[in-house]
Amino acid sequence: MYYKHQYFCLDTKLRNVLDENNKELSLTGNAFRVLVFLCDNKSATITEIGDFLDIEKDYDENHIRQYRYKINTIIGNDVVQYKNSIYSIVGDIEKVEKIENYDRNTDLLHQDDVRLEHKNIFEKKHNNLKFSKIPVIIAIIALLLSFVDWSSYGYYTIMKFIVTGTATYYAYSIYKTNKQKFWFWGSVFIAVLFNPIIPVYLGDKSVWGVIDIPVIIFLVLLLVNFKKK
Repeated sequence: MYYKHQYFCLDTKLRNVLDENNKELSLTGNAFRVLVFLCDNKSATITEIGDFLDIEKDYDENHIRQYRYKINTIIGNDVVQYKNSIYSIVGDIEKVEKIENYDRNTDLLHQDDVRLEHKNIFEKKHNNLKFSKIPVIIAIIALLLSFVDWSSYGYYTIMKFIVTGTATYYAYSIYKTNKQKFWFWGSVFIAVLFNPIIPVYLGDKSVWGVIDIPVIIFLVLLLVNFKKK
């Protein structure tokens, strides 16, 4: 499928964009997908664009605005506008059978575009930050061992340090990678609940035993989710 605009041509099959002189432009990733979606729908809200990109990820206005900036900068014209909470293509879009005089020359990229591309490469690496599964495994084992009748309270203090450190690590990592909010807030809640610095008093060991079970389940699901990713 080809989309013909006054300032660009878009090839959905080869996943590339040409300028008005049929020179290939370096428009890739989510910015390219946003342009495809707008060419197909003419206009869309932030929610509609976010659901198209990834329904499980929370795309906000900053994400879409960045993609719009990249599209307009690389094409060299304001082909995507934002007005009244709607993103839309400026000008007419025509579906055509083929693009004449197709030239894969990419020399028209400007220095600003290259810098923008480096920025997005950094952000892509940042968003793909890998988790270590070792801390959560240690925390799960520590929680399971808490069901043993320890003669000294010292073990429970050590266990709280382990669980708090693990939950803090995952909360920070999930925040940095813009993962699902459920895992972030769940980790924050556990870190606060188990922190030994400002302890939360909920009763005797039997009460904590009841609390430990859903926490273990949460950490196991977190581990499974990490391995799945």
